[in-house]
Amino acid sequence: MSGSLGDKTEEARYTAANIPTNLLRCLSATLAELGVDAARTTVGLGFSIEDLANPSCRVSFRQGSVMIRRALQMTKGKALGLEIGRRETVFSIGLVGFAMVTCPTLGDAVSLGVSRQQFTGAMLHFDLLTEPGRISVAASSRFPEPDIQIFLVEEAFASFLQVARGLIGPAFRPLRIDLCHSAPSYADVYRDLFDCEVRFGQTANLFVSDADWMARKLPTHDPLSHRQTMQFLELSTAREQESLELVTSVERLLRQNLAEMPTLADIARQLCLSERTLRRRLTDQGVSFQSLLDGQRRNRALELLGNSKLSIEQVAFAVGFSDPHNFRRAFRRWTGSAPSEMRAATAEIWPQ
Repeated sequence: MSGSLGDKTEEARYTAANIPTNLLRCLSATLAELGVDAARTTVGLGFSIEDLANPSCRVSFRQGSVMIRRALQMTKGKALGLEIGRRETVFSIGLVGFAMVTCPTLGDAVSLGVSRQQFTGAMLHFDLLTEPGRISVAASSRFPEPDIQIFLVEEAFASFLQVARGLIGPAFRPLRIDLCHSAPSYADVYRDLFDCEVRFGQTANLFVSDADWMARKLPTHDPLSHRQTMQFLELSTAREQESLELVTSVERLLRQNLAEMPTLADIARQLCLSERTLRRRLTDQGVSFQSLLDGQRRNRALELLGNSKLSIEQVAFAVGFSDPHNFRRAFRRWTGSAPSEMRAATAEIWPQ
């Protein structure tokens, strides 16, 4: 973080109860199927398993991460994230899922899901990336929680698979899956589930699909139903959307351009705003541009440090530092530890 404003803002966002409970509800149901007492995962968190079924219930990232961490402790050795994701459907993500079903094509549905991700219960950031012949969804951390990062990516990517198959049929296959972490002991489960190339130890978490799939028409598309569903979705989320929109947009652009060292002027230009207006509007939201940049750099660096194939210098360049010494100094300011120390600590959590 950069200064006390950034620290306080990050803590406030970490403890703000604004995450829908869709993922945690699916976690609870999967634990029950595995014969685990899910109620034990919510003790002392301020909500119960029964509360997760309430559409108005919201939890903080802190609460969600504690519940997930407890579940992982109770199911050691299992591919818990994959187990949850493979059980999910497009309706598991709530109202956004119903809107996706009525979209004209799979590409429209994917774009809608990514644009409304904050209302699906997601605990990662998702960015839609396009290149000739391919469409990818990149997953990155919202907060530095390396001990649940693999779980979150597993759940997200397995869920993407099931949602796509639910929309256009069981023939859907991703082109490739890229993962930052090394192959776990259950790596074969990934390959059996996704039925495509799975590459561990990469520089980004990517769910890659052939662009041809995105043009597939959805058999459930209905123009009137789509308009009605979108109107209801927008009315239901308007207040939350307004307060999150600007910060979310800035963070997305920073993630996509970290290696190029984006400035306030660069981001303002992409948002069609003046520097002064962007700075003022961020201040109104209680954040600074520097704190958002530091947060994205820190989170990305923590992900990349889990990949032992990358040198500290390569990680530095990937998050926008031309001088590795400056990166080391900034990383210690963000985390209180040197990059090498954090890599050693992550190695105890992530598979090697």
